[in-house]
Amino acid sequence: MSERGLKMRFRELSFSEDLVVLCSRAVTAEEAQKGIRALCRAAGGLMMYVPAKKEAGKSAERIRGVLADAVGDRAASLMLEKIMGVYGGMQVYIPFERSAFKKVIALEIYARCGKKGVTMNDLAKEYGISFAHAYRLYYAVKRERQEKSLPYLPFLELKQ
Repeated sequence: MSERGLKMRFRELSFSEDLVVLCSRAVTAEEAQKGIRALCRAAGGLMMYVPAKKEAGKSAERIRGVLADAVGDRAASLMLEKIMGVYGGMQVYIPFERSAFKKVIALEIYARCGKKGVTMNDLAKEYGISFAHAYRLYYAVKRERQEKSLPYLPFLELKQ
């Protein structure tokens, strides 16, 4: 098999996808995605130090606090343990939620737009994107739904 074929067959995960997969080994996949998404929402665009061992330190407490708000204390501790095990002692860049979970946000916009009085403007404001970008995401999902050829997405919204 050619090198190009291998690259297409074994696609590398983005950092956020890697975190979701890593944490889903300790907690449910839904909790992992919800927690990592909250982390990207709270610290997106920033460099964050992940401590190697000191779980009572300031950096660890900040990460645990964001995770705990999203998924609860028990799951947050398990997720932090996994993150520290792999990325401990490193500075990591936390991507913005709108970039890291673009496909998930597109699916949510598609599902929510026009229902119960939710407008495209409301959704764009909620996700911190422009109206035009929200509109493009909506129609990208609409086209995919019509073609019945959804690409591989490692997220849970496609289980429906």
